[in-house]
Amino acid sequence: MIILNMKKTTTSYLIILLIGVFVFLFFFYLYPYHLYHREQTSIFILSQQTLIGYFKHPAVLSSLIGDFLTQFYYYQGIGPLIISISLVILSIIYYKLLQQINYWWIFIVMILLITWEFGKHCNLYYPISATFSLIGGGIMALLFIRSNLRFDKASIPFAFVCIALSYWLFGLGVWITLIFIIPCITWYIFIILAMEIIGISIYAKYIYIMPWCETFIYPAITLFDKPNFERERILKYDCEYYFNRLRHLENDVAPQGILPTYYTNLIDVKQQNLPPNLLTRMKYGINGLFIPVVPTTDPQSIYAANEVWFELGDMTLAEHATMLGMIFSPHNKGSRALRRLAEINLINQDHEAAKKYLRLLQKTIVHNKWATNRMPGQQSEDVKEWLLIKQNFLPKRDTIRSSDDIKTSLCNLLDANPNNLLALDYLLCYDLLIKNIDSFAYHIEKYGNVYSNHRLYQEAYLIYAMNLQNPLLESKNIHITPEVVDDFFKYTEYYQSDENHIDILKEKFNNTYWFYFHFAQRNK
Repeated sequence: MIILNMKKTTTSYLIILLIGVFVFLFFFYLYPYHLYHREQTSIFILSQQTLIGYFKHPAVLSSLIGDFLTQFYYYQGIGPLIISISLVILSIIYYKLLQQINYWWIFIVMILLITWEFGKHCNLYYPISATFSLIGGGIMALLFIRSNLRFDKASIPFAFVCIALSYWLFGLGVWITLIFIIPCITWYIFIILAMEIIGISIYAKYIYIMPWCETFIYPAITLFDKPNFERERILKYDCEYYFNRLRHLENDVAPQGILPTYYTNLIDVKQQNLPPNLLTRMKYGINGLFIPVVPTTDPQSIYAANEVWFELGDMTLAEHATMLGMIFSPHNKGSRALRRLAEINLINQDHEAAKKYLRLLQKTIVHNKWATNRMPGQQSEDVKEWLLIKQNFLPKRDTIRSSDDIKTSLCNLLDANPNNLLALDYLLCYDLLIKNIDSFAYHIEKYGNVYSNHRLYQEAYLIYAMNLQNPLLESKNIHITPEVVDDFFKYTEYYQSDENHIDILKEKFNNTYWFYFHFAQRNK
């Protein structure tokens, strides 16, 4: 019998180990970007004030451990490793607790419980501290069971203490403690302990000012979730751009959505490929160039809205978008936003403001080196060179404008630096997407140069020339090739004919600006 039990235990632990390996491989190869995003929207600052803050809500210990470990999601492979190890530990605890029941189906129950927790980790913001809450609650149950106070009078006060301590240290884990000590208590004690949990939770709601939805399951944010691979593909563009690993996006077919389109346009404009590829991604119109920060915009898009303005050189709008991104992020903080705010103020040469953010980042383990390398007076030569390049793009004139006045912002950038090719492409493409041909012609005459001779711009300028009844109108900044002129007359012939040639136009001219101008839905 002992040998059979040993074989059973060995097999069980082997299966648990295989579960851990599967979880690691899943999050490492198939689902890493959710974990990166979780780190970017959180931060763990090593300070006395931070530690005191954990006593302002339940689940003190599990929240502290979970938030401390979340910062290491920044490193490739560490996030999947942390989750796999935590789920292996939770599996062992479940197995130990279920062994008390001693039925054949306990292993199936354990697998189902771990699968349930695994699914919740596929949520975009599900905290690892929730898993540690379950682990802590299970440990409290094991301690109670090992105390050998079954149905003893001494078990009653001990049970009350365990429940109160479990809620304070582990929050959600208190329910695990209650469920698994059932074999050691009577039913009426179980009911009393359940009432104790409800009473403590209600008290916590008012003392910690918590919403009802969090009171009974803190620090968890959901009771069920599953993998969302479409969202993972979208987050891939966000995270790879953040880590400057653009080679990982080469030959990748971007998924549908504003965020992938937004980043693909940003990558294209850096490689001087935005005009040729613009109409292939025109579905989202100007929202594919500039993410709107409105109530219907999802939080991860708001968090990324500053990237375009930071690249173009408008630090005022970049700072505004970053602040909004932090406000709408979970717990209103995030390492990625703090890094961006530090960079913005360094570029603006507001060193005192920059130091405020850099000092916070210096109090982290993961971002300490990054912050120290950028601290004024301690900057490396590479950082100094990067700052000089970014400062060359800054507007030279202050203006009072709305945050959604895109055109004025882009013109300010070009007035300060006519060689800002990124801003030039974004301005001209913005004009074309909203079909403002007169504005496009004005801007290409004012800011354009030899670089502006893309075929897309030639096609658009022909429309402007035709409106002036001068198809051969010449521009100092754009040279229209004979091939484009010939195609334009062929298109016009089909378009103005009495017969319906929409199918022919779509077949021959679908990727031209002329077809977009006449048939695409107007983008506002």
